[in-house]
Amino acid sequence: MRNPPVIIHREALGSQVAAALREAIAAGKLARGERLIEVDLAAKYGVSRGPIRDAIRILQLEGLVENGSGGVTVAGLDQDDINEIYSLRGAIEGLAVRLIAQRRSHDDYERLGHHVSVMEQAACTSDSASFAQADIAFHNEICLVSRHKRLADVWQRYKAIMMTLLRLTLSPDQDLKASAAKHRKLLDLIRAGDPHAAEAELTDHLDGSRARMVRVWEHALERRRSEEAQQ
Repeated sequence: MRNPPVIIHREALGSQVAAALREAIAAGKLARGERLIEVDLAAKYGVSRGPIRDAIRILQLEGLVENGSGGVTVAGLDQDDINEIYSLRGAIEGLAVRLIAQRRSHDDYERLGHHVSVMEQAACTSDSASFAQADIAFHNEICLVSRHKRLADVWQRYKAIMMTLLRLTLSPDQDLKASAAKHRKLLDLIRAGDPHAAEAELTDHLDGSRARMVRVWEHALERRRSEEAQQ
């Protein structure tokens, strides 16, 4: 049997580089207007220029970088972008939560409950990395078990940046047990078949996450301004 084409491996590398750049852009480590030079990025991430081009194409589709006459530059995120992303999350996940609560499927509850249980276990051991993975998986599962094809399609299109922001809002000093309890409360409201209460809890959950992300962005902006003043 022939080995898989090398292009599959390159695309995987491109996705990994895109993830690293996406997080750097969202965290404010790469400023709006900053040029992205292929040869420099290739050296930084230890890959050839092919995966760098793949990563740039991915980020262009997400609106995070721009390709103009002066080369590829960072489009970046500002507070309005953050607010838009979270309002989109609220619309998508809000509809998904209502659909799941109305359907009242035991299988849906089991799938969602698994991720909440993992969060609770991670919170007990202060394992922030495992908690973050389970948190991301829980919100992804909400959209998948909605059984709304077009909703899931929109979610998949914006999932990468949404989940990048989610990771950035999970700080090392965060109260993981309190966060796990909020996820358990959301699941209990979904399980109770109360779509309006479940959506209200989700909205409160996302409002807190959005506020934390705005603080991350503000701190990055302050740090960059301080660095520029020292130059």
